[in-house]
Amino acid sequence: MYRENKPADVGPYDHPDIYPGPRPSSSFIYHKGKAHRIIEEQGTKAEDLILHYSNAEDMLGTLAFASHDEISVREFLKRQSVESIGDRIPVLAYGSNVCLAQLQYKFSLNPDMSDLVIFYRATITDTDVVYGSFLSPYGALPAVIAPIEGAETEVWVTFVEREQLDLLNRTEGSYVLREHNKGKIKLANGEVFEKVYAYYYPHAYKKDGTYYRFKDIPGRSSLPSRWQADMLNDLKGLVAFEGHREEFIHNIRWKPTFHQRIGNFLEQFNETFDHPDWEVISSIDTVQKMKRSFSD
Repeated sequence: MYRENKPADVGPYDHPDIYPGPRPSSSFIYHKGKAHRIIEEQGTKAEDLILHYSNAEDMLGTLAFASHDEISVREFLKRQSVESIGDRIPVLAYGSNVCLAQLQYKFSLNPDMSDLVIFYRATITDTDVVYGSFLSPYGALPAVIAPIEGAETEVWVTFVEREQLDLLNRTEGSYVLREHNKGKIKLANGEVFEKVYAYYYPHAYKKDGTYYRFKDIPGRSSLPSRWQADMLNDLKGLVAFEGHREEFIHNIRWKPTFHQRIGNFLEQFNETFDHPDWEVISSIDTVQKMKRSFSD
C-alpha cells in the first residue's frame, strides 16, 4: 500500500493508492515531461518570477536537481514560442492534475499538443479538498472541492492554453467548470487573480457525520484526514469483500460490473452540497482580461 513517500514516477492510473499523487514542493513549469522550479518571491508578478531550468532526464527536473540556468517565466515562455501568461486561462489543480506521472499520462493522449503548463502553489480559504462519493475508472475515490468554513488548503493555480483546457475537459468525466471570483485564492507570491476556474462536482463521501480530507494535501481544517489506501481498505470491509486487498482493487479497475456494484454501494454515503464560492461560469477569460492584485 502507498501512504507516505509515494513515488513520483507512479500515477493513479498505475495504482489507486497513489491518488491524488505526490505534490511538488514548489511552483514549477511542466515542460517536455519534466518539472522546472519557480522561485516564489513575494510581491513579484507571476511572469517575472525566476525559473530554474534543467536538461536533466529525470521527471523531477530542478525540483530535485540543482541548475545554474535561470530565466524569468516571461522570457522562458517567449523563447519556447508559446502563449504568455496573459493569453492563458487560470485553472485550479487540487487533485491528480498536479501529479507529474498523471500529467505525463494525460498529455500522452495527444502528443502533438504542447505540454507546457505553469503551476503556482496557492492557498484557498473556506474550501477543503475531500473524498468524492464515487469511483474513478482506475479505482480511486477522487477529490472534490467542498465548502468548509475557516479551512486553509494548499492548491495550485495552473495557467493553460485553451487547447490544453479542452484536453483536460475530456479527462474530467462528470466534473464541470465553475469560477471563483471571491478573492480567496492567493498564489505563493501573494498574487490574487480576479477569476480562477476549477472542476466542480458537488458530491462528497460522508460517513459517521463527516467528510474526509486527503492526508496528502497540506492545510488547516476541522475535518479528519485519511490516506486513499485506508479509504479503500474501509470500502473493502464495508462491502464485505472476502478476497485479498489487491484482488479487490483489480476487480474495481478491470471488471465493469464489479466497478458498477461498488459505485452503487457508495451512493448511500453521498452528500450533495452547494459551494457558494464557486459560481456558474459567465465566460472563460484569459488573464489579460482580469484584474490582478497582491495580498499581504
